[in-house]
Amino acid sequence: MQESESIERSRRGRSARVKGHSFERQIAEKLRKLFPDCKRHLEMQYQEAKGYDLDNTGNLKIQIKAHKDYVPISKINEVHYSGNDIPVLITKGDHKEPMVVLSFKDFLSIISDVGVVF
Repeated sequence: MQESESIERSRRGRSARVKGHSFERQIAEKLRKLFPDCKRHLEMQYQEAKGYDLDNTGNLKIQIKAHKDYVPISKINEVHYSGNDIPVLITKGDHKEPMVVLSFKDFLSIISDVGVVF
């Protein structure tokens, strides 16, 4: 591999990280209406990795992914959670609407909490 190829690969990686971090900030800002203290979970070292990207979101453990296309819903398995926590995946593809992934059981629990009856 030539040095120019290595530099180009490095730029693409940096660009992808910037895109991902920007999307995390956008989602955190929107969620502050519900969770005023919502903020990005910054992982400076491996030991700090919790498997989710936002802090102070109640029992929602939210993983955020921004890529060229939507990530597979199986990425929700990367979210670390326990007890009554609800794992959530928010994914966005380039020029596409963000989508939310969670289990059907958790979806039913959330909508029953807001008063929707089946």
